[in-house]
Amino acid sequence: MNFDRYRTFGLREEWLSNFLLYGEGWLKDNTLGPYQLKALIRYLKEAELLNREKRPTPLFYRLSELLKEGKTSLIWQVVWVNLCVNSPLFSWYVKRVPWGEKFKKTEIVKLLKEEKNLAERTARNAVNSLTNTFENSPLGEWFGKRAGKGEYLKEGLKNLSPELLSYLLKKLNLEAREESFEKVRELLGVSLYEFASSLILVGENEKRLWEGVNIGESS
Repeated sequence: MNFDRYRTFGLREEWLSNFLLYGEGWLKDNTLGPYQLKALIRYLKEAELLNREKRPTPLFYRLSELLKEGKTSLIWQVVWVNLCVNSPLFSWYVKRVPWGEKFKKTEIVKLLKEEKNLAERTARNAVNSLTNTFENSPLGEWFGKRAGKGEYLKEGLKNLSPELLSYLLKKLNLEAREESFEKVRELLGVSLYEFASSLILVGENEKRLWEGVNIGESS
């Protein structure tokens, strides 16, 4: 797995906004450097906004509509879920760094280097991409908030919207029905609640949010 796939560049809010507003035309005519553009295209593919042929996906058009509706938070939460599913770096981070804990960038570099047997520079570049994303997009507020010099806090979402819950179900090709919860357990070996919490941290007191899509998970 290539962890150093973004050349230290993070996914920036202005890049995603411009792409959602102007589509393919902006990818062909922008002020990004060649390495920045390559990194962005990798992010967009992993966010499932571009297909293998670098063409916009149906999700791109849906998120473009959400941008017009001012639903920026939901857009970035959907992007986060897809990055955690498709990017080796983001997948590793969400699984290995505990929720609610502060961490130093140097500690994460060391952990990544040792666990994935990477060169120091490769691990450092990968973590720089991660923290650069946090510092230049809304994702930092939820998943990597700056908490001091070289220090971050993986806090998590305070609220899970019914729309995001529905999207999580859709990722698993399931409909928003009560029986879908047991299906998730069959597919993943964990409950939907546990699956969602691994990506976005759903608090124990937020099980009422399942009711937002008119379904409920039995305890």
